[in-house]
Amino acid sequence: MKMYRKMSVKNWFYRFDKIINRIPILIAIRKGLTYMIPLLLLGSFALLINSLPIPFYQSFMAQSLGEDWGLLLTVIHDSTFGMMSLFMVICISYSYANEIGLKKNTSPIITASVSLASYLAISEISIENFHISSFGASGIFMAIVVSASSSVLFLKFSSLNAFKLKAYTNGADAVFKQALSSIFPAAVTVGIFAAINVTLSNVFHIASIQEFLSTYFSTLFTRIESPFLSGLLFVILIHLFWFFGMHGSNILEPVTQAVFQPGVEVNQRLIEAGLTPDIVFTKTFIDSFILMGGCGTAICLVTAILLAGKYKNQRELAKLSALPLLFNINELVVFGLPIVLNPIFLVPFLCVPVLLTFTAFFAVYYGFVPYTIHAVEWTTPILLSGYMATQSISGSILQLFNFVLGTACYIPFVRLSEMASQEQIKLNLKKVYSVYKENEERGYPPALLSRHDEIGNLSRFLASDLADDLKNENLKLYYQPQTDYNGKIFGVEALLRWNHPVYGYIYPPLIIALAEESSIIDNLGRWIFNKALEDLGKLRNAGYSEISLSVNVSAVQLENETLISWLKNKIEMNQLPFHSVKIEITEQIALAGSHKIMDQIDSIKQLGIKLAMDDFGMGHSSLKYLKEYEFDTIKLDGSLIREVVSNSNCRNIISSIVYLCNSLDCSIIAEYVEAEDQKNILYQLGCEKYQGYLYSEPLPYEALVQYLISNTGKKR
Repeated sequence: MKMYRKMSVKNWFYRFDKIINRIPILIAIRKGLTYMIPLLLLGSFALLINSLPIPFYQSFMAQSLGEDWGLLLTVIHDSTFGMMSLFMVICISYSYANEIGLKKNTSPIITASVSLASYLAISEISIENFHISSFGASGIFMAIVVSASSSVLFLKFSSLNAFKLKAYTNGADAVFKQALSSIFPAAVTVGIFAAINVTLSNVFHIASIQEFLSTYFSTLFTRIESPFLSGLLFVILIHLFWFFGMHGSNILEPVTQAVFQPGVEVNQRLIEAGLTPDIVFTKTFIDSFILMGGCGTAICLVTAILLAGKYKNQRELAKLSALPLLFNINELVVFGLPIVLNPIFLVPFLCVPVLLTFTAFFAVYYGFVPYTIHAVEWTTPILLSGYMATQSISGSILQLFNFVLGTACYIPFVRLSEMASQEQIKLNLKKVYSVYKENEERGYPPALLSRHDEIGNLSRFLASDLADDLKNENLKLYYQPQTDYNGKIFGVEALLRWNHPVYGYIYPPLIIALAEESSIIDNLGRWIFNKALEDLGKLRNAGYSEISLSVNVSAVQLENETLISWLKNKIEMNQLPFHSVKIEITEQIALAGSHKIMDQIDSIKQLGIKLAMDDFGMGHSSLKYLKEYEFDTIKLDGSLIREVVSNSNCRNIISSIVYLCNSLDCSIIAEYVEAEDQKNILYQLGCEKYQGYLYSEPLPYEALVQYLISNTGKKR
């Protein structure tokens, strides 16, 4: 029953997360926040370096660099954190347009521009007391709401024919047409937000939504008599605001100043009067014992990720966030992970601070820890701030206890988040595979890295990781045995395997496509040859001199002028006969081959290296190149083998290919042979060489050696 309940909770989170991930605008918000990471990181470190609460450090920097040493860092902070809401509007609206707008032929740049204009229209920039700080963290909530709603409205209006202007000018390009057709939708969208601005200001007399909320909550807190309930409500509200993208600290700043800021001074006066302090909830108490690492006790979240997280991207973000979090600067985690609008992290982000509120309150109330009697800067690190606030080591011990407790609470949700991410990862990878295979079937180049959508982002991520793993030699070569009808093993095919730490084993043709697009195919191809030739040399030294090696080569590799000389050198270095190596090319390479590729193939043949055509079909051009290239081996297309038992047409085609191969004195191998009846029918049709799971799956080198020993009786 306990296990069932646990699974039910997980399933509820999964379902909720799936719902979130199916809503385009919420996907766009998450992606937009992710796009903000570089600026958030820059702003975080600028703030950190400029405001370290260490007197010696501040004095040293002032003496070394002058009194204005922090001016440059202030400018960087103001141009990143200070303009955060503007950047957020651009990133979210651009993400949404990429997700939806491209399908409607609407420019993401135009969409982002319209959203920015809409945000400015509702931001009260025309009033006299407007301050530029409204474009900073305090405007985040409005930035999210306006960017999302304006993008939806603009794309909706853009899809209506009544709002479109058409370009009749000869030679008008696509960009001009897009711009012209966006005039009316842009005007209506910006006009709506300008009208909302005027209505709020003139009818409801609300000059600023944030100021309206601040005033409302200040009034609310003055009516609460219980200090404990007041403090608890403050902690809950500040985190609810943050979860929905509102800067809770700024919204509730008037409450902080009126209700919690005076507490330390009151405690100090009581001590001076010889009395016992009696105010638990002070600003310093909340900052030191609850908001460690910023809102959500983010230092506990980052520690949980570093302890229990397995995903490289989350761990890297946690490492980058660790130093700023020591000084309670948490925007990088809140918006980079993100926590904002992340349903899985809602529970711990809200409940961990509430739990720590109880532990800290009772520790002080029952005398285990002294009351906070000294104001401490909010950027003071954990342990030091606890000691300074209470003038007692027990303050640091309470912080350490809360830190361990909060981290333990976050760990299950970190794991749950990774499980949910795994499901999303599988879905995203399926999309990449689907697009790649669709283009592959049509004979189009995949062009994955040039895409500006989710598929392109994931493809670029994979290409980057592929380059790293190739450099660090984290790729593997497997070998699939090739066997004749009597069970004699005459060759092996080298097959690339890449076990990605997050995405698992990647579809091999996609690996090659990514390598070609990212211009690392030559390095990858040479790594494959190096490893395969080395392993073949070891096999021959072990007595398996009859084994030949087949290696696939792409068109891009064949166009490299240095390939032939390099390959010749490597074969000679491993003391291998040239005829023991077989180069496999696809039918598509042969059909689309340039003169350069044809010359390269001729050079390969002249060295004595064998040539095979993979995935051979039955087109007229196929037959033409079968003659011109003088192939030594033809490998039948897998689609023919899979249906050879049930489809007489496949049998007739195979029979014809066998006849042609016999006439041209080239051997024929059937791939994807998985059943005995397939093998028997192929043998009856004249095909006597096979490769497939009927005999063996692809094997790593050590397993291949064991397979050869068990099938030939030879010892190593």
